Amino acid sequence: MRALSKYVSQAELEELLFNLIQLESHEEAPALERPLAEWIAAWCHKAGIEAFVMEAPAGRFNVIARVRGDGSGPSLMLNGHLDTVPAYDMEDAFRPRVADDRIYGRGATDMKGALASMLAVLLAVQRSGVSLAGDVCFVATAGEETYSPGAYKLLRSGFRCDYAIVGEPTGMQVGIAHKGVLWGEAEFAGLSVHGSVPDEGVNAIYRASDWIQAIQETYIPSLKQKLHPLLGAPTVNIGMIEGGTRPVIVPNNCRIRFERRMIPGESEESVIGELQELLDGLSAESDNMRGNIRVSDNFHGVPHGPFETSSANPLISLLSHAYAEHFQTAAPEPVGLQFWTEAAMFEHIGGMGTVVCGPGFIAQAHSSNEYVSRSQLWAAYMMYAAAVYRLCVRKEEASPC
Repeated sequence: MRALSKYVSQAELEELLFNLIQLESHEEAPALERPLAEWIAAWCHKAGIEAFVMEAPAGRFNVIARVRGDGSGPSLMLNGHLDTVPAYDMEDAFRPRVADDRIYGRGATDMKGALASMLAVLLAVQRSGVSLAGDVCFVATAGEETYSPGAYKLLRSGFRCDYAIVGEPTGMQVGIAHKGVLWGEAEFAGLSVHGSVPDEGVNAIYRASDWIQAIQETYIPSLKQKLHPLLGAPTVNIGMIEGGTRPVIVPNNCRIRFERRMIPGESEESVIGELQELLDGLSAESDNMRGNIRVSDNFHGVPHGPFETSSANPLISLLSHAYAEHFQTAAPEPVGLQFWTEAAMFEHIGGMGTVVCGPGFIAQAHSSNEYVSRSQLWAAYMMYAAAVYRLCVRKEEASPC
């Protein structure tokens, strides 16, 4: 397992993470992710690694680095996102510190710890001079915390690898599935009249209430019958309701905003179809029931579907084997994740065999005391290095590690 990992020290890795945390890269930062993307590209150039910055929509920037193979074997992408959430109430969020064997700072877990570990692997490959059969790529994308314009631009540009590791925090367990996210709107029309004669109008809020009741009594129970072995059932949440202008006026409009979490096998189209069918059934029972369901535009056309990789994906066994070697214990079974990641796009749009595996735990992400443990950070480096060695190094050079 030390065939590549010996070329970078733990001190170098932690110094790299400190540098990444100190560079703010959130939606409130004046230049968003650009300074961090340019710093990483310059760091790669200094190490003799090919790298460039790619502009994405809305002034966002990706950075791509690569150590090339001879094309005789599979290529691997090591991926994370450049952006973090803002500091919010985290004190000294961009002044990393070590305490109790933890590295604190905004992005330590989500997900600059993974970025540092991945960059260190690229550096180890470069320093080792090992011959690669397939390319090893590092790709850091922009805007995952908003709507993932960076990853979408990357895929639309034609960038592809055979396999991908997304370093979102999993405690270094191998994530092979997660739910998708759909934000939608249900809009109901009515007829406004004076509140003293409500029977002469049509109350749009009442129409919306009837639909909500059907969601609770019919739709949610039906969702509980759809079970994924790792993710459980899909869910729906009514999060906002807006309607009316004054208490004295019968409202002629009511809008409901909802979130629907999708399991593999579901799509935006199938979900909107289900909800519209529910509404159409109510309309058939009442001439006054009129409305429509649609996807909200908050993701700006970037798909946020569910993710599930094939059980034949070699990264599952490679990373599980590396976990057992590093932690000196049986590797846990692959897991399903309740949060969304860009793995969904890499697997289903890019056709890359993808897994999610990264240092730290999701409970720490976005928190006021965000940290990654030093042991998790080092485990990420060791495991990524082992996966690269076994997947991408020319077989005549590879030896048991």
